[in-house]
Amino acid sequence: MLREYQTRTAEAVRQEAIKGKRRILVVMPTGAGKTHTMSELTMGAMSKGNRTLALMHRRGLVEQMMERFASCGIETGCIMAGKETNLDCQCQVASLWTYVRRLNLAEKDFNRFWVDTPFVLIDEAHHALNNTYKKILKNYEKSFVIGFTATPTLSTGAGLGDYFDSLVNVVTMDELLDGGFLVPGDYYGPSDPDLSGLKIVQGDYEKKGLDEKFNKPRIVGDVVDNWLKLAGDKRTMVFSINRKHGKALCNEFLSHKINAEYLDAHSDDEERSGVLRRFDNGDTQVICQVALFTEGTDIPSIQCLVIARPTRSLGLHRQILGRGARPYPGKKDFMVLDHGGNVKRLGYYEDEIDWSLSGKPLANKPYTPRTKEKTIIDCPMCRHLFTGPRCPKCGHEINNYGKKIEVVQGDLVKLKGEKAKYTMDEKRAWYCMFEHERRRLGKTESWLLAQYKSKFGVWPRKMDEIGPVTPSIECQNWLKYQRIKYFKGKEKREKQQQVAAW
Repeated sequence: MLREYQTRTAEAVRQEAIKGKRRILVVMPTGAGKTHTMSELTMGAMSKGNRTLALMHRRGLVEQMMERFASCGIETGCIMAGKETNLDCQCQVASLWTYVRRLNLAEKDFNRFWVDTPFVLIDEAHHALNNTYKKILKNYEKSFVIGFTATPTLSTGAGLGDYFDSLVNVVTMDELLDGGFLVPGDYYGPSDPDLSGLKIVQGDYEKKGLDEKFNKPRIVGDVVDNWLKLAGDKRTMVFSINRKHGKALCNEFLSHKINAEYLDAHSDDEERSGVLRRFDNGDTQVICQVALFTEGTDIPSIQCLVIARPTRSLGLHRQILGRGARPYPGKKDFMVLDHGGNVKRLGYYEDEIDWSLSGKPLANKPYTPRTKEKTIIDCPMCRHLFTGPRCPKCGHEINNYGKKIEVVQGDLVKLKGEKAKYTMDEKRAWYCMFEHERRRLGKTESWLLAQYKSKFGVWPRKMDEIGPVTPSIECQNWLKYQRIKYFKGKEKREKQQQVAAW
């Protein structure tokens, strides 16, 4: 059964078609149920005896669309490499890449794969202006083409008016949040990152430059440390810059005995399914991935998003945030640990945006250039302090310096969302868990008091007679963060003294 706003959206599309519009772009936020609305429009077209074609640009989207259509009672054929094809079905769901290759096999009038239809659907339609889509859509100039997207904009900030002639946007973020169809975010971010001097390629930061800026030891360390402090019990999706960065982050999580796994575009379907299955059942707590789950992914069990890459693209930013917004049993919000300063630059997921086909250039504040200082390196071989790629004392070269993980202090600050409030029962539980660890580690009463004060900002009162309780995962990871913080501070002070002496 459709939700009221889904029915309203489908009716608005029909009204635009009655007005003579043939290129209609439908905007629905991530999690609003685009596929159910698409199913409603498809059943309407099929009831009039029309064939339909739904185009997706990723294999996972094709399979997901077929499952949703089947749940709505729509029998579909699949045009995708490696899948059995049933071309007799009225509705065909096609992979963009497979369909364009098969259309090239012969003239469309003699091509058995050609779907002759007056009704074409496009999911994630912000990709509709790419050349592959253009090759297909030029064959459907007389058809109705209905595109669906949560972000009707290109990475440059431009709109999609070069193809679509009508925009339907009838559901608001407030409506979805108030109705419980989405959950709000709880945001944490760093001080503004220094991105001065980075090149802009196709409206976003050049990946090579991002790698040089962000695949630094201190960034990798900050990601894991802040996660231990703020989100140590949450199922987490990490968005990395590239494969090297993603693997480094995954290894750092594993080094702290956090069940983490890594995925990228080279991971096959079986591997991805296995990781997602373990994530859903709780065996895997953290997924570090690169460019896999930024759109069209339904993983409602995600409780935390770690954004370990900056972007200037409003579309990409909102697609990433949308991964955490789907509701799930016991989930009241989702946490965002934004290490790229994207939220400050591009806004919150809950923000209402007045989308248009013309689009708007993003008004990003320019970064003030900073004087670059030479990094003083502590030689791992002889402990000599120097600058540059080679130690002048022992000759050791720091070729892999960018791949090493050096943890340095750098806490995220709260940007938006309610400040965590603890009941007295919860505070007592933490006190009992601290007491358990105090006895296990042979610490003093002062240690317990210091942990409690660091966690809650106040000293414990009237808890002297409470016994020990085995720590939860959240408590264990929080204590890991505290230990790391202590040793980082100690190392930093020692190095500062060495640098000063040097």
